[in-house]
Amino acid sequence: MKKKHLLFHVIFFLFVSFSNNNVAIAENQQIKVMDIETNAIIKEKKLSSEMDQYAISAIKSIQKVTVQANPIPNKGYLIRIPLTKSYKVKNKWFDSLITEIILIYDHSTENQGRLILYDDENTPMFFDIEFNFTDLLKTLEIKE
Repeated sequence: MKKKHLLFHVIFFLFVSFSNNNVAIAENQQIKVMDIETNAIIKEKKLSSEMDQYAISAIKSIQKVTVQANPIPNKGYLIRIPLTKSYKVKNKWFDSLITEIILIYDHSTENQGRLILYDDENTPMFFDIEFNFTDLLKTLEIKE
């Protein structure tokens, strides 16, 4: 009986330790917006389910794999959105669980952009997306 009681406490302790660790890791992650031209972080924001919805919407707007040799424009923003929970992406080009996305916003293209996803081996894949950045930029308090 004592062994079962001790085992219960050990399992409970491990569960609480790992749960708290994951929460601490998630709390330290932030949404970051980088100005491509200046290479500077211009905005940081806490994770939220609202931002997860923007990320999922961007993923669902994938049109094709980017074929340009240099898919990052000279001006615009890189928007890194860590997700509050993992999300399974499965389409004809990508099949993996992701924990973050990176959006590439180019001022010169309206409702178009790019999305970077990392697979299980941490290999980046670039996709062209049809995504309206207006609401996302307003939520992040960034002027177009």
